[in-house]
Amino acid sequence: MDISLKEGINKFHFLSVGWKDTDIFLLFLFIPSLLLMLFILPDYLKFDHLILFPSDPKIETLFLSNYVHSSYSHLMGNVISYLVIMFLIINFETDRRFFIISFLLFSFILPFIVSFSMVYFTGLLLPVQGYSGIVSALVAYLMFVFYRYCKKYYYPQVGHEFVYFLIFLNLFLVIFHLHVSIYMYLSISVLLLITAYLNRSFFDQVSLKLHSFFGSGLGRSSSKLIMFYSLIVYLLLIYFLVGLPLLIPEEVVRETGIINSLGHYIGYVFGLLSTLMLEQVNKII
Repeated sequence: MDISLKEGINKFHFLSVGWKDTDIFLLFLFIPSLLLMLFILPDYLKFDHLILFPSDPKIETLFLSNYVHSSYSHLMGNVISYLVIMFLIINFETDRRFFIISFLLFSFILPFIVSFSMVYFTGLLLPVQGYSGIVSALVAYLMFVFYRYCKKYYYPQVGHEFVYFLIFLNLFLVIFHLHVSIYMYLSISVLLLITAYLNRSFFDQVSLKLHSFFGSGLGRSSSKLIMFYSLIVYLLLIYFLVGLPLLIPEEVVRETGIINSLGHYIGYVFGLLSTLMLEQVNKII
């Protein structure tokens, strides 16, 4: 990366944890290549050892079914989502070790949890496969990444109430297009308003930062490439911070197949809970 560009990006505290070349290789080249190689394996091999049939689960299919895909569009949808979310994570992450541990949990523990849930709670006769459970965990993890980023660089007083605000905002957007009782809708709305009120100081600080940024002339003095990079990063961040409606859509049956909403939900919840628990363990250690 050009030195002047890197210095400009660092003004926004992006890419701040000193990622290694190995990290970039594994995250952006190895994993997509692995998913592609598993996809092009012969069908008989995938049906025998990789794809999960809930009525006949095997140890290897409980794990590997989370890494295979039913179609090229299914594969590319998950790979593109994974790459974009990972791009955001490496920009905003402030603790490389925390990320590595979390990613290992998502990659090796979560697949079994997603698969067991499909076996014991759905009764599906159709085959189950896809990387979307892990992608869903990364979507949830991104909220904590951005929370820690804001806490470290912009507003040290921000607490978990910011994460709760994002969670209730996501739930509000999900139930908005689902058929739920008015009491559920009102409950989530009240919780959203309460957490928004608790974050009023943080939102005020963000407004001041934005005003200071644009008022200082930094935006005018920065190169257009740096500004474009920052704009893209933040637009993508906003899109995925409210990503739960994308994972749990209103219509689960589409031309390409049935969307595994349960797997998405479990991945998302696992991403939330495992990150909270790991954060508490880090405080004790």
